[in-house]
Amino acid sequence: MPDTGKLITNKLSASRQVRVFVSSTFRDLMAERDYLMNHTFPELRKRCRERHVDFVEVDLRWGITEEQAERGESLPICLEEIDRSRPYFIGLLAERYGWVSDQIDPVLMEEQPWLKEHAEKSITELEILHGVLNNPEMAERSYFYFRDPAYVQSIPPEKRADYLSEDEASREKLKVLKDRLRNSGLPVREDYPEPKALGDLVLEDLWSAINEEYPEEEAPDSLTLERREHEAFLESRLKVYIQREEYFKKLDSHVEGKGPPLVVTGESGIGKSALISNWVHGYRERHPEKFYLIHFIGSSPGSANYITTLRRIFSEIKERFNIDGEVPNQPERLVEEFPHWLAMASAQGGMVLILDGLNQIEDRDNAPDIPWLPGFIPENIRLILSTLPGRSLEAIKKRQWPTLEIEGLDPSGRKVLIREYLVRYRKSLMERRIDRIASSPRSENPLYLKVFLDELRVFAVHDRLDEIMDYYLSATTIDALYGKVLDRLERTYEKERPNLVRDALSYIHASRRGLYENELRELLGRKGEPLARAIWSPLSLALEDALVNRSGLLNFFHDYLRQAVFKRYIRTEGNKKDLHIFLADYFDKIETSERKADELPWQLFQAEEWERLKGVLTEMEIFLVYMRTRDKYELMPYWRSLEEKGHDMEQAYMAGLASYEKRSPADRDLAYALVVTARFLELNARYKTAEPLHRRALEISKRALGKDHPDTATTLNNLASLLHVTGRYKEAEPLYRRALDISKRALGKDHTNTATCLNNLALLLHATGRYQEAESLLRRR
Repeated sequence: MPDTGKLITNKLSASRQVRVFVSSTFRDLMAERDYLMNHTFPELRKRCRERHVDFVEVDLRWGITEEQAERGESLPICLEEIDRSRPYFIGLLAERYGWVSDQIDPVLMEEQPWLKEHAEKSITELEILHGVLNNPEMAERSYFYFRDPAYVQSIPPEKRADYLSEDEASREKLKVLKDRLRNSGLPVREDYPEPKALGDLVLEDLWSAINEEYPEEEAPDSLTLERREHEAFLESRLKVYIQREEYFKKLDSHVEGKGPPLVVTGESGIGKSALISNWVHGYRERHPEKFYLIHFIGSSPGSANYITTLRRIFSEIKERFNIDGEVPNQPERLVEEFPHWLAMASAQGGMVLILDGLNQIEDRDNAPDIPWLPGFIPENIRLILSTLPGRSLEAIKKRQWPTLEIEGLDPSGRKVLIREYLVRYRKSLMERRIDRIASSPRSENPLYLKVFLDELRVFAVHDRLDEIMDYYLSATTIDALYGKVLDRLERTYEKERPNLVRDALSYIHASRRGLYENELRELLGRKGEPLARAIWSPLSLALEDALVNRSGLLNFFHDYLRQAVFKRYIRTEGNKKDLHIFLADYFDKIETSERKADELPWQLFQAEEWERLKGVLTEMEIFLVYMRTRDKYELMPYWRSLEEKGHDMEQAYMAGLASYEKRSPADRDLAYALVVTARFLELNARYKTAEPLHRRALEISKRALGKDHPDTATTLNNLASLLHVTGRYKEAEPLYRRALDISKRALGKDHTNTATCLNNLALLLHATGRYQEAESLLRRR
């Protein structure tokens, strides 16, 4: 049995998300909040998505009644949402001071001692104090806007009272607050005349800040985005962890030594991913010079496909070690060349390669039996694997690779986790209760114990703690425990919106890789309006530890919760298909974007809506977005299934191009569509259909741009490449030479496009046996 170890609490890094808290009084600023919600924030969200940033506005007063806004329980939600939104804060002030709560919850007072000095202040001022004035570091991302007092004169006399100060005392408190903000050095915009003017100011200020934090030139490419997904998954396993030195030392020893891969095993929920994540987090801080490639299988849809996994490993190696070779296209070539690429990486310093969750690999080409993973791993490639019992582990046993089996927490380790985990939330338990929990055999599983403790800490009725402990400990499995959690969430958060928990978690279950908050609120809303933030935020906060946030996309923290959601709410494959159709209909209605291109085809594929899927894949605007921003190989499984159902890829794309051309696109756009379609057909060995598309694109380019334009050279190269790959060397060579001549004259001999042209021609010369000519060109690159 390993030693008890110590508890680690890690600070997590920020994801690519901008979360903005909006503070204002209620009735007098409705028009402003509506304008921000309907115009300013959607524009900011659109701009952010283009930078792969998720924009979330948090306005707890939008979409609810004044009675709901003035409930005493709203303050703790406000303060928590402010903390989640740091450092972004917007304060709107007019002539009203705002509602003052009759009584602040004593528990909240204990958690936030500063409130004791401010009990007579309005909720709005308390938000400003907590969000900004008590935290000077918020200055750079906090913005305040004061409306012109003359605006009140534009309000009909019978409604004007709602826009005037409540009384003389309130007027004085507001004056003091405004003066303090003016003198604070914070950005304050005064006397905006009406809601649209406010919207323009907020757009200008927030976009300037976002543009500075996430500049256009630093927008991540697809490989970086994939890498960040795995980093986000790793971070989700870092929050609280019992470090057991024996395991850490074994991983240290493996990475610093020699020999075959190390395989981490253990039952589901026992902490394999948490062990690997916490070990990596600490080890690479101590050894930043090493190259770490961490791949959590099943953390995103593509990550569970062995072909996509291999392609990612190849791409990471290519980028890290500046390898000239191209990543192979075909699955069989990927498997064949994998040992060679690992050897190249090993020769240049090596890497720590981690493949977590082999048991979740998709069963395609017998992938769970790991035939794609080489039997021999080069010395400088320190490979760590993890898996549950099953086909992958059986295959590993045949290779006789050493294993590290993770055991459950012993009673003393459980007590450490119980005490330290509750301390994070300023909670504690009597020793007899700690002993009661630690003595339960089910609590040896860290995931079970964490879920149990999360439930216990939100149960505030101390005289019923023993009863509630017995209730949850009666769950014999983790998914049964999650079932009890879901039951509690339903009873707590479905009073104002029936089936809120069921619908929210079912939509996440049916999504491809998770849903953004604004998407969930739109899906959960009614009559075309998103669900009010005041209704969503309490559940969102309650689910914070049950969900993982990957740059704004919310998905399940663990597969056990996914199983519980299916068992409780979805139940059948037919219901699941209906959910996929529902989400497909939602994404079909949004504007064409990378998000739509990513999610819509997948939803239709899961729903087996073959005709609609074919239509989406050949809708040229969506297809072009997909080919520009996504991994084009992701379309292959869709087309394999479509062709099995009798759909013809070539005919479908010809029809899609014809429909696109009827919309009279610009010449350059049409030429681009022709080239992209041709290149995709080439990937699928449809060379005869692709060739006339390249030739037509070339004619358009020469006519629209000129025969000596660099884009014309690129189009020449595309056609020559097709002729080259189909063995028509004599036809390809003059096109390559013409492209090279144009590129040298138009861009210069040292331009990367010129180097590409040289490389293409050299490869053709090599293929035709003219090695000296090929060598001469390659030396000129």
